[in-house]
Amino acid sequence: MTSGPPDARRQRVLLVVATVVAAAVLVVFWSLLASSLSLEARGGVSALGLVVAGALATASTAVRARWSTGGRRRAWRLLSLAGLTALTGNVLAMLLGDSSSAVSSPVGDTAIALALVLAIVSLTWFTQVNRSRVDLAVMALDGLILGTAVLMIAASLVYDQLLASGENVSLLAGTVIPILDVVLATVALILLRRTRGPDRVALGLVAAGFIVYTMTDLGYAVRVAAGTFDFGTVLDLGWMGGYLLLALAAWWPSRVSDVTREDGVAGAEDWDTAVVFGVLLVATMVEVIGEGAGGLLSVEAVLWFLLIGGAGLRQGLIARDNRHLRANLEDQVRERTADLRQMGRETEVLLSSVADGIYGVDLEGRVTFVNPSGAQMLGYEVADLTGRVAHDVFHAPDEQGRAYPAEHCYIADAVGSRLVTHSEDDRYLRADGEAFPVEITASPLVDGDTGEVRGGVVVFRDVTSRHEVERVKNEFLSVVSHELRTPLTSIRGSLGLLAGGVLGELPEPASAMVDRALMSSERLTRMINDILDLERIESGSLALEVAPHDVDDLLAIAEREMTGLAESRQVRLVRGAGCPAQVLADHDRIVQSLTNLIGNAVKFSAPGAVVELDARLVGGEVEMRVRDQGRGIPADQLDAIFDRFVQVDSSDMRQEGGSGLGLAICRGIVERHGGRVWLESEVGVGTTAHLSLRAAPVRGPSEVPV
Repeated sequence: MTSGPPDARRQRVLLVVATVVAAAVLVVFWSLLASSLSLEARGGVSALGLVVAGALATASTAVRARWSTGGRRRAWRLLSLAGLTALTGNVLAMLLGDSSSAVSSPVGDTAIALALVLAIVSLTWFTQVNRSRVDLAVMALDGLILGTAVLMIAASLVYDQLLASGENVSLLAGTVIPILDVVLATVALILLRRTRGPDRVALGLVAAGFIVYTMTDLGYAVRVAAGTFDFGTVLDLGWMGGYLLLALAAWWPSRVSDVTREDGVAGAEDWDTAVVFGVLLVATMVEVIGEGAGGLLSVEAVLWFLLIGGAGLRQGLIARDNRHLRANLEDQVRERTADLRQMGRETEVLLSSVADGIYGVDLEGRVTFVNPSGAQMLGYEVADLTGRVAHDVFHAPDEQGRAYPAEHCYIADAVGSRLVTHSEDDRYLRADGEAFPVEITASPLVDGDTGEVRGGVVVFRDVTSRHEVERVKNEFLSVVSHELRTPLTSIRGSLGLLAGGVLGELPEPASAMVDRALMSSERLTRMINDILDLERIESGSLALEVAPHDVDDLLAIAEREMTGLAESRQVRLVRGAGCPAQVLADHDRIVQSLTNLIGNAVKFSAPGAVVELDARLVGGEVEMRVRDQGRGIPADQLDAIFDRFVQVDSSDMRQEGGSGLGLAICRGIVERHGGRVWLESEVGVGTTAHLSLRAAPVRGPSEVPV
């Protein structure tokens, strides 16, 4: 039933009140009939009441079937059909039998048996839900226990009397119908045991109605076998009550149309335990009472009661604790689920609002998620990228059109080697085939519980605008530098002539001003040359004339060029023992790099300090070192100091001179040679600059230099 009738609470109240009133009226009316009417008259009234109650149950279950959907609709339809069949059987029994005794007829008994089969099938449809294997096993055990208990009760109350009766009883009335009644009662108890959720009351009423009907049927079978059954006795109230309970169940409002899962854990409800052990205890009581008064009062009987009652009470307490524990766990699960959903929504909002592209990959490099910004930058929809191999879809080939090996990709490094890649430049392809530069950061996605890598996460940013800005800036610096060199050369020449006395000897104040102007022009010239050199290095247009050169000669030339600066600062240059090796290098550019390193060491050394120069052969490389005793460089600036226009202290550019380009040029030159340059420093102790180049191959005795 997709939705109950309007004002379901009021309807429940009215149903309960109407049922209580109807039951009271029925009992009072029957009491009055029993004292004022003859047996034949009472039989007629019972027959009419039975037909009315059966018709009400049949019509009510048919209406409930129209409200329901899925398995519930099928169950209520079968229940309505069973009511119609039983009603037909009752009418046939009254028409074909004696009006006073209503002895069963074969046609009526057949209809009743068929109605019981339909009722059993309808109850099985009510219990068809998706269950685990453990729950199915518990349900089977419930059926075994309840069925055995009901059979014990029936055997004591019915079958013993049927067998002891001397009357000839038909197969249907004496065997088939009682057996079907036992099966119906067992299935009804299982339904009562397994009922959960909003349908509990309605299905509980269905089970109660069939149990009442079954007990009445069994009593009827005994009386028919003994030849003592008559319409108009209190036994008739059992059939009417069963029909009325079914009608009440059909009209009981519910909000659940079909059951797709079990709301509970097998064996976790104290109500379920009470049903199972209660039926078992009743069966034991009936069995003991059936043995006679002596058996009832025997010690063995009392022990049986204590055993079953104690086991049921103990299991009920355990079930109650389990129910409370399950309720607490369910509350925690709901809270955690709500928290996870909230976190999921926040994460989704965060990913959607970030301007950078973000995507995740599994262990095979397939995209597991991508945020809208990333999909938009790549020119795809989010669904188009999910499940595809990221490297194959949008990683651009190199400038020669060759695909970059997937095993060397940062995604493979993150997933396979747990390496984190920061600010690496790459090129991605849009859906239309256009390539664009990106800056990426790749990290492995590690399971916090197991420590295993589950995939990787890549954050990428379109740096096309930044590259364009850098290109324009470099072009501007190049143009300005070239345009400044011509007038600056003229200025330097003119100042040199004035300082040399071409126009006569200048007064001392004028001579000092000319000297300062000449020094500033020379400094500006060096800065322009540095900018041009750096522009050539970054653009890849710096020409190198690589040839073997002696390491000692390179150090000696650099030392000689920097001696004047060292003496002006009262710093002594000391060159260590020679290194009999050669390097493959451009002579002028390596000397330029060494002088930059030595110049920095001299400028930041105190008067009287020593700057040491040496070289050593390390494997297949020659490492040249410049060691000073200056103030040192903080560890967090050892890498940044190689960037353009960066110095340890901004005041150094004003006090010591320089443009902050020397180390950037040095690194660019050395890296163009395939070498490395780095710094090691300790604040307050000094700094050591390392310049490493490939060693030239040693010539054999028979080789003649070209």
